Amino acid sequence: MVADAAALPLRGGVTVSTRKPVRRVVTGHDDQGRAIILRDDADAPNTFTSETIPGFGASVVWSTPGGVIDHVGDDDTAPADAKIDFPGVGETVVRIADFPPDAVYPENASEAVFDEIDGHDERDAGSAHSRAKHFWFHRTESIDYAVVLEGEITLLVDEGEVTMGPGDVAIQRATAHAWSNRTDQVCRMMFVLIGTEPISPDEIAAQRAGAVAGSTP
Repeated sequence: MVADAAALPLRGGVTVSTRKPVRRVVTGHDDQGRAIILRDDADAPNTFTSETIPGFGASVVWSTPGGVIDHVGDDDTAPADAKIDFPGVGETVVRIADFPPDAVYPENASEAVFDEIDGHDERDAGSAHSRAKHFWFHRTESIDYAVVLEGEITLLVDEGEVTMGPGDVAIQRATAHAWSNRTDQVCRMMFVLIGTEPISPDEIAAQRAGAVAGSTP
């Protein structure tokens, strides 16, 4: 469980603890080219904690632009005042996210969640085939490496689902998906998101159909 000293008792016997910090250690170089510890933050400065959904929050620990990656400068790519959303083509974002139990979300969860993360376009993009079976459904133009750090979560896609525990990794390839926490404890995950060229599910279907047709003798 993502635990802390303070805990919030909620409906249905669910208890959600205060979101614990995300320690961030960043390396760099000194003027002689020697490797150094550039930053050691007790809590990553680019951190969001929901005021309306108990236990929900995320920390962006680093990001990179598209193109050449800078290993020379000391600039913080995820400072406290930066607005870091989903990555563009070639960009990367590393995010630690806490998903509280589904039971604590409000009745208008789909609106509340995507209001919090400014992700209504992503929500709409993920709704084509999901049949509104979960409020977290969304789709981004990225390949995401999603690692469960603590707790348990169920990954839903248009057709199918799988439950993941600590150490499990999902490779999410620009698919419509949702994260459902069916337990009574918060699940903490790490996401490495890499922005990819836009391609819609319809375009994917057309290309797959063309590939199948082209392979027919």
